[in-house]
Amino acid sequence: MKYLLTTIMAIGFAFTGVQAQDASKAPQEKTQSKEEKAAAKAKKEADLMEAFKTAGLTDDEQQKFREIAEESSAFGKALKADATLSEEEKAAKSKEYGKAKAARLKELLGAEKYKALKDVQNAQKEAAKAN
Repeated sequence: MKYLLTTIMAIGFAFTGVQAQDASKAPQEKTQSKEEKAAAKAKKEADLMEAFKTAGLTDDEQQKFREIAEESSAFGKALKADATLSEEEKAAKSKEYGKAKAARLKELLGAEKYKALKDVQNAQKEAAKAN
């Protein structure tokens, strides 16, 4: 009986130690230095400007696109911070907002420019994943 109890306790301590090590590794992998963040932001801006140029957006359309993108970002942050919603509800609201945002952009840019912009952005995402 003593041997069984000792074995169970040893397994419990080992399991707790492994869980504690896993928890301490996760935050370290996500952190970025200021330089990395600045480089990522610059790359994002360069990709966006390239997408605008390829799609043939005017300065006015670019400005309105950026306003819609900022609203979308604010909505996403507020949604993420809302602790009253479940993950499924957040996903549903996000999907619904995404459809409304796409409709606004199609109205703003027209179907042809919207499709061209999305094609370029999707190609950029695929290229980023490949790297």
